[in-house]
Amino acid sequence: MHPLTLAVHAELDADYRVAIACYLRLSRQGSTLDRVGIYQAIARCFEKSGSNRRAAYWHERAGQGYMKLPARVMGRQERAYYAAVEFHAAIQDYAPKLARHGEVQSYLRALGVCLEAGKEGYSHEMLFAAHLCAKIHVFRQAAVFFTDCAVRFQKEGQSVLARECYRLGAQCYERSRKPKLAEKLRALALY
Repeated sequence: MHPLTLAVHAELDADYRVAIACYLRLSRQGSTLDRVGIYQAIARCFEKSGSNRRAAYWHERAGQGYMKLPARVMGRQERAYYAAVEFHAAIQDYAPKLARHGEVQSYLRALGVCLEAGKEGYSHEMLFAAHLCAKIHVFRQAAVFFTDCAVRFQKEGQSVLARECYRLGAQCYERSRKPKLAEKLRALALY
């Protein structure tokens, strides 16, 4: 039986040990995009078997794979979006411990590329990034993300969420020694 057929069959039977072994053999062959799919399958199997730290490694590999895809295979924005999703998953799999610095930076770079085309549809990702930056003490970047989220939520009519983001942004600006910006956001949080 071909390793891919065996892997899919084993995964459907919840025999993740066999599925992972087969997927690992396949992870060194095929196109870059095929390998990304295999990395995602390996991550999924590790998550289902309760080994989130191992899953995080494979999510990170999948994110890196997306970023390495040539433009003729997938556009820059699309690659960045899928990479951000994979890095986000890796960070969550490492929780509650902080993710490795490289993963966080890879996630923020990929998200930055996504946001170049506009912030529409990225409210949740920006909020995740804001909290992540605050958690790793990158307060100025956290404040920027919180402020961007507040503006988005305000436009969407979610005033309670907008005020909360302004308040959190103000706290982050305060911690990054930007009291004037913090004061401005605190005022916006009162409306």
